[in-house]
Amino acid sequence: MHTRSLKLLAATLPLAASLSFAQTPTLRAGAAMVDITPKPTDLTVKTDSIRDHLFVRAIVVASGETCAAIVAMDQGAVRLDAYTAAVPKVAAATGCPASNILISATHTHSGSTNGLSGNPGTQTIVDAIVKSATDAKAKLAPATVGYGRTTVDLNVNRDLFNSKLEWRQEPNPQGVSDKTLSVVEFIGADFVPIAVYINYAMHPINFYLSGVISADFPGEASRALESHFDGKTVALFTQGTSGDQNPALKENFLSSTRNGAENFTEKIGAPPPPPPSAAPGFNAATANSGMKEVAAENLAGYHRAIDRVSADVTMMGTLLAEKTLYLMRHDIHPTANARIWGGQSDFTCPGRDRQDRENPVRENAMPPYKDGADVNLKVSLLRIGDIYVTGVNGEVYTNIGLKLKQYAPASKVIISTLTNGGANSGYIYSDDAYSHLSFQVIGSRLKPGCAEDKIVDAAISLMKKSGE
Repeated sequence: MHTRSLKLLAATLPLAASLSFAQTPTLRAGAAMVDITPKPTDLTVKTDSIRDHLFVRAIVVASGETCAAIVAMDQGAVRLDAYTAAVPKVAAATGCPASNILISATHTHSGSTNGLSGNPGTQTIVDAIVKSATDAKAKLAPATVGYGRTTVDLNVNRDLFNSKLEWRQEPNPQGVSDKTLSVVEFIGADFVPIAVYINYAMHPINFYLSGVISADFPGEASRALESHFDGKTVALFTQGTSGDQNPALKENFLSSTRNGAENFTEKIGAPPPPPPSAAPGFNAATANSGMKEVAAENLAGYHRAIDRVSADVTMMGTLLAEKTLYLMRHDIHPTANARIWGGQSDFTCPGRDRQDRENPVRENAMPPYKDGADVNLKVSLLRIGDIYVTGVNGEVYTNIGLKLKQYAPASKVIISTLTNGGANSGYIYSDDAYSHLSFQVIGSRLKPGCAEDKIVDAAISLMKKSGE
């Protein structure tokens, strides 16, 4: 089957691309990537390890007298200071307007030497963003662009109100999920992809607090596509509306094994252990700083747990890559002519601050709040032909994205979260989720009733403006 599919790809891609290149081509594209993996000497704990490399990847696309830069990096977030420093440098290096630049994070939770805030540092990231965009601009060549989408059943809602009437961050198969995999391809005149842009909504948390540096499944998906085309293609991954989405097929033992739990074989159907009588609240900074060396007697079990998780991560990334290839072979109809337009909208929503910061309750309780500083939100839009990539600078809940897709005056809509800086909000929950006593909702700085409508309205307004 695989050989037959490859023959079909070889037969169909030239035909589709040749039809597109028969037009007078106006579109050009280039892509590049820069390694930002920490050095082994940067690891802060002796038993920590580097599973795979981290990259900043960039696509520059030009049409007529304007261009756009799309950047994705294997990091937990786009630090606001890095975004602010990088954008004017990217604009100067590429000639693309700042409004035409999208910088996103894959949201891997294992992309630094200290949880989400170690090496690579801000300057390393800024330099890599600028270099990847500069190198991509230098490689501009005639290209076609096309869009496709399919569904992939890998994610699951993680806001669960369980049978004990408790709110927990656990799989909720009855909860809402957007299982759309969106793909944008940029095909060169030699019929080989210059770049592939993929978007899916699922938290890359498989190696969180494990001591393992990894780009998680987004990195696996990118590498699988790049390897498939013999290193001639750069594949970018961005997050969809994953604020309430986890992997459905997630191993649960790695972090506990790493932190000294007894090595054990999973018991199916056994009653769970009783919760501690006075469980401390969860503080991410404390959890990251408290990482210790794995004891010698636990190392064998720890490495087995890493292998199990690694197999799952490879499976997730490979499936996303294979579904992407299917779309490229059979469903995407590219064009060599596409107008480029970019715009941004900045606005605020009322904020709140928790008053239990010293020992914050994790979930299943309403913490005390006080009025806080306004939350700064940014919606970005990059239009390439009839493809609309909408960026939001935070972790967005599914129903916000579904609402935008429902009311958008277009069908080829991609929602790229964690894009163009970081909002001072925490999670951006949907209006229907305001009463969830989940980790994400109670930890958000947003007061209910503002963000959803403002994000949707801003995105639709930009879409309409792009057609003027």
